[in-house]
Amino acid sequence: MAIKVVQNVNRITATVGSAVTSNPIALKSGYLRVSTGLTSVYVETGGTPEATVDSFHLGTYGNEVLKERIARQRIVDITTGTSTVVLFDNNAGNPFLVGDYASIEGVTTAGINTEHKEVTAVYNDSLILDYDTSTVTGVITATGASIARSVKVSVLAATGEQPVSITEIVQLVTE
Repeated sequence: MAIKVVQNVNRITATVGSAVTSNPIALKSGYLRVSTGLTSVYVETGGTPEATVDSFHLGTYGNEVLKERIARQRIVDITTGTSTVVLFDNNAGNPFLVGDYASIEGVTTAGINTEHKEVTAVYNDSLILDYDTSTVTGVITATGASIARSVKVSVLAATGEQPVSITEIVQLVTE
């Protein structure tokens, strides 16, 4: 069995007493490989996670794959304002849920691409993000743009400090 790396995420250093959180990860496969070394860590994932001693425990020299629900859709238009409305193609469907966090990618107006904003409403052909784009000026071009569910990974060391590696992967099965 082999794995393929879809994207590398920033390496973070877990410390005792204070959770540390990764950069947002715009999910492609939803399989997050979390690895640690000499010190065990507690791991939490989600929109605004904060690892505690009650979170998933990853033992010393641990390596686990955590599965997150993916949601990704092509964007056809964006309406700016104190909230941002993201429109999808007719009959494309909406895979997002209220409370998800999402990242807009590939829009060609400065200031409109975003990382990790909360979805506050969903409709059949659109969603609303808690993202103030009222100061964005210029023509918004959404050709080839998409929006993806994004998560962060939070870690807390059991003892000492420990670098934690996070990679999004796809598992490939060989026959």
